[in-house]
Amino acid sequence: MFEKHLEVVHLKDSQYKNNDQGFSILEMIVGMTVMLIITGAAFSLFRDSMKSSVATMEMSDAQQNLRTAHEFISRDLMNTGDGLNSIGNIRVPITFVTNYLTRNPVSDPATPGFVNLALITTDNDVPANITVRDAIPTSTVRSSPTLTDRISILQMDQSFTPITLAANAIDVNTGVTAVSSSDIDKFRAGEIYFISSAAGSIFAVVTDRLNVGSTTPSLVFAGGDSFGLNSVGAGSQLDVITAGRTLPVSICRMKIIHYYVNSGGLLMRRVFGVRFQGFSESVIAEPVVSVQFRYFLNLRDGTGNMAQPETQLTTSLQQVETRQVEVMITVETPHALQRGQRQRLSMTASTSVRNMQFRRSLQPTSGR
Repeated sequence: MFEKHLEVVHLKDSQYKNNDQGFSILEMIVGMTVMLIITGAAFSLFRDSMKSSVATMEMSDAQQNLRTAHEFISRDLMNTGDGLNSIGNIRVPITFVTNYLTRNPVSDPATPGFVNLALITTDNDVPANITVRDAIPTSTVRSSPTLTDRISILQMDQSFTPITLAANAIDVNTGVTAVSSSDIDKFRAGEIYFISSAAGSIFAVVTDRLNVGSTTPSLVFAGGDSFGLNSVGAGSQLDVITAGRTLPVSICRMKIIHYYVNSGGLLMRRVFGVRFQGFSESVIAEPVVSVQFRYFLNLRDGTGNMAQPETQLTTSLQQVETRQVEVMITVETPHALQRGQRQRLSMTASTSVRNMQFRRSLQPTSGR
């Protein structure tokens, strides 16, 4: 009986030893393969979900960039000409216009070397390698994959209270301009201001301030400023608008708002005539592939039909008769989303401009 008991114990021990052997190599390989397949499928679903989320986010950002760009440009176009209802002649050196605004200024034969700056100045399909003047860091206007347009808009800065100067306040030979002690602190060197009289208007740069803190302070609009706007001496623009120091003048702050796309795909809004500096610059949208403008005119052709929209305003009459501006902006996602390519979105919007009521108001015609 004792032997039988030992045999039973031996059989049980053998069973336990056999159970301790675990999985075979084949079983382990099959199990690991199944686990790898399941894990790979999970990671694939996670990756696709992440790609879909990134694509949705980048497309949403692109749409937001489009809306922001159109909102800024449309707002500035709607406010074009504000405060300019009595000003019809703005003389600006042609070098400033070609350096900062357009390659093709509308020149005035009556004033060689100067442009009668319009409320809207255009530049269509800017060629490659056109440098953006005074850009930091150095940049060019975007020309690839397509050429882009530029536009400049005039607006009065309503936050600045204009000051009026007596007829002999400006020394046209030196640019020294007497102002009151209460007005001197409104100005800083380097700022661009708008000087107007019954004879016309000019832009000028404050190059210095004299006798600040005294009862006889002065501004200086000396020649040789960094923008090339100032001119002094007999026959200079200061001499012309003061009619030889016989006309009073008004000094206010006028904004020249300039839009362009730089080589990095940033839509830039540059504003000349701002506080504490010659111009300010800010990024409006990115990445922008192209900005294109079309101009609808209040003109008729020889058959009496409305003139076709223009891609650039090439005459002073077209500039005066612009009634609507169409803006087409194309943006793209920062990264490739499908088939190694970035996705692009375009939006077109039209904005009515009110410049006709300022420089050439349309009057009712009898019989209409």
